[in-house]
Amino acid sequence: MFANVNGKTIFFDVVGEGLSSLSSELIKRPTFVVIHCASGFDHGYLRVCMDPISLIGQVIYLDLPGSGRSSKDDISSITFESLADDVAGLIDYLGLGRVYVIGHCAGGFVALNLALRHPHILNGLVMVNSSPCYTKVYDQIAANPALAERAPEEVVKACLRVYAPGVTTEETLTQDIVDDMLTKVGPYFFAPTFMSMYQSVFGYTGMNVAMLDHFVTEIYPKYDLRSSLTNITMPTLIIAGSHDWMTPPSSSRLMHREIKGSFYREFAESGHVVFAEKPIGFFDTVKAFIDSLKKGGSDVCED
Repeated sequence: MFANVNGKTIFFDVVGEGLSSLSSELIKRPTFVVIHCASGFDHGYLRVCMDPISLIGQVIYLDLPGSGRSSKDDISSITFESLADDVAGLIDYLGLGRVYVIGHCAGGFVALNLALRHPHILNGLVMVNSSPCYTKVYDQIAANPALAERAPEEVVKACLRVYAPGVTTEETLTQDIVDDMLTKVGPYFFAPTFMSMYQSVFGYTGMNVAMLDHFVTEIYPKYDLRSSLTNITMPTLIIAGSHDWMTPPSSSRLMHREIKGSFYREFAESGHVVFAEKPIGFFDTVKAFIDSLKKGGSDVCED
């Protein structure tokens, strides 16, 4: 399905009903808008493991502008702010009212901007393997995981070739370069125990190389919302994986410290894709978050 929002064509899909038919009252269920990693991926990799959230409420997936099935015109003008405004526009277009937003990785970057720019449309925020800034965050609780600690040199070089332009090369990204990176680095998105899951999860998704190139060179280096975190006032659940070298748990712990009343859960044996590595634990954590809000709230404990 498609919506025309802010002059753009945005693809969306819906899983689960918005009104519960368990009684004749047709009581409204919570709505979750799920935002994929914004750097060129589409929403496909989220489907298998996020669909069960429809047992809690209605789930709305979308492909952000510049990604997947949505319009890819004028990618150079896309920012995290514009993407947040587009998500807000879609929520308004669909008449969803107040929703919960789940943002994974750079989808969380969009979600934070949404929380700051359009707080009136959010019931709550779920940040999954994300960060308030592109710069690595450090704390005294634990050392950050590093790709170089787990992977051979050729894998690290393939990663830097895409995500750190100018470090190893000045070349423009191509589909072949990105495909090579995903083949070599993709399994390391997961914790050591779950590396074999890469193809079964990311086989559902696509990558727009032009969008990735724009994000890596233009948008990511400017992203830093650390000083704005205290302005986020809606209920927030923050989920991290202890083996996540892309958005380390230290970034999530920072968000937890700065966002008043936030809930935190760190999965000890997971990497950058907690919802796929620990699907039952992820589902139970999100459900506990929603249930806790009905009861007045309590911390979601660490794994």
